Amino acid sequence: MVTVTSYSEDGPSRSTSTISLQVVHAELLEPHKPYEYCSPISRNIFRGDDDDMMAFIPFADDSTFDHLDHTLCYGSFAWQDDYDPDLEVISLEAAYRLHTVHSLLYQDIDSTGVIPFKLFSTPGKPGLFTLSRRRDLLKWKGATIPCSYSFPSSLPPHSILQRRLERTHALFCPNLNCIEPMCPVHVEMNPMPPPRKATILLSELLKRVERPCEAACFLQTRTLLPQWSEDDLNSFKTVLNIEPDMIPCEHAELCFKPCYEVLYYRKLLYPDFDELQTRRLNISDAVLDAFHRNEPCYHSGPCDVSSKCLCFENKTNCQRNCRCPAKCARRWKGCRCAKARDGMSCVNVKRCPCVDARRECDPELCVKCGCRYVILTIFYVAIRALITCGNSQIQQGHFKELEVKESHWGVGVFLLEPVKQGELIVEYVGELIYEMTFDSRGEVADHVGRSYVFSLNKTLSLDSSRAGNASRFINHSGATDASSETQCNCRAFVRLVNGEHRIGIFAIKNIDRGTEILIDYGPVFFTEQKHAETS
Repeated sequence: MVTVTSYSEDGPSRSTSTISLQVVHAELLEPHKPYEYCSPISRNIFRGDDDDMMAFIPFADDSTFDHLDHTLCYGSFAWQDDYDPDLEVISLEAAYRLHTVHSLLYQDIDSTGVIPFKLFSTPGKPGLFTLSRRRDLLKWKGATIPCSYSFPSSLPPHSILQRRLERTHALFCPNLNCIEPMCPVHVEMNPMPPPRKATILLSELLKRVERPCEAACFLQTRTLLPQWSEDDLNSFKTVLNIEPDMIPCEHAELCFKPCYEVLYYRKLLYPDFDELQTRRLNISDAVLDAFHRNEPCYHSGPCDVSSKCLCFENKTNCQRNCRCPAKCARRWKGCRCAKARDGMSCVNVKRCPCVDARRECDPELCVKCGCRYVILTIFYVAIRALITCGNSQIQQGHFKELEVKESHWGVGVFLLEPVKQGELIVEYVGELIYEMTFDSRGEVADHVGRSYVFSLNKTLSLDSSRAGNASRFINHSGATDASSETQCNCRAFVRLVNGEHRIGIFAIKNIDRGTEILIDYGPVFFTEQKHAETS
């Protein structure tokens, strides 16, 4: 029985009532076995290297962990760097007085380094002016900055077209295969493409104009000499660097200038040339080595030693997101596999060049195998009739339904649907890290006896200790000394997916629903574990 008393707004009680509650005696529930949690993600995240500033000392109360040796992996401690917000306000005041009282430009003040902070922002690091707009300025006796005063922005002036295009271009992912906003993998800046060279003579372009575009067209006789400002000329140069093979009428629309003026400065800035450079260099290395990932090549001219092409120097194929000509001899051509009798293509190493090269089929290059089709979902039922390519499962996201629960070895991953041999079960995702971060995190992993790192390629490793999905809970089952047989039913494969290495967990035999997924970690994993225990 529970007594409920209601009170009025003035305070005294108004009424009292009694409510009867039904008591349910539940069975004692056993707590779940402890496990190591991580942030859930569905896609790899590029981390690179951890911060050189150590945020905290792990296992500080554990005498078996070598704290001193682990701190050598970092340059400093986070709590050693003092942050003084008052110093920012004083620095702003000093910069303001130097500018207003002594008539010094903010750019000159910033270049001298007399202020302990950078005034203007640099790529990846905001400046003091930008930070001042994110906080309230302290009121103190020495303040002379008016409340309505606004410090100059680091953004380029509206009149500089080239700078505005560079900043806008940097918002897009540099990987042309990627369509994800705020992509967590391709974090490098997207540079502007190099200036294009004209491939059509100006005299030939002028012959294409049949009628005047307006009253101020170059076809009409004009005797007045145009007077353009420096900003107008720079904007016109930017337009010509992007698309030089346009008639003056089209350039006039982009520059908001009369047509005859555009032609005048076109002849003045870029006189017509006698011979177009259209000859291509022959590529001698037709047989390429195994693919090793590098950044997309970015240059003018053919992909050879003269252009310092990254793909040429690294002995790799040019990818779809390379900026070289579309007819480049080094470009990956894809496969020409047709639909097989069993309904699936691109499953045989000897027949499909993509499978042989350990890369998934490209939906724009492999046009016959069916990798460009996606799974349609109608009334929560997946229709796979159009899917005929067996080598595009990672990019298509053909993952199986999984459940993480208790296993014979702690926590494991179990199937909620049957799987056939060769089908993708799940993608192993995590943080993409470099070797130095791999070494520093490895000390902690060796101490706790759990490692979630997969070697991806010569440069990067994939670590799901801090961020990952259900695949990080997959347990090991390998051959023992008494028997060479193993109970593992799937295997991890590294595949090149649209120019990016990714790891897929594939079934090596038919697996029933409710079965636990097991893989063989390999001898290297346990060799490193034994070495850590010995040391």
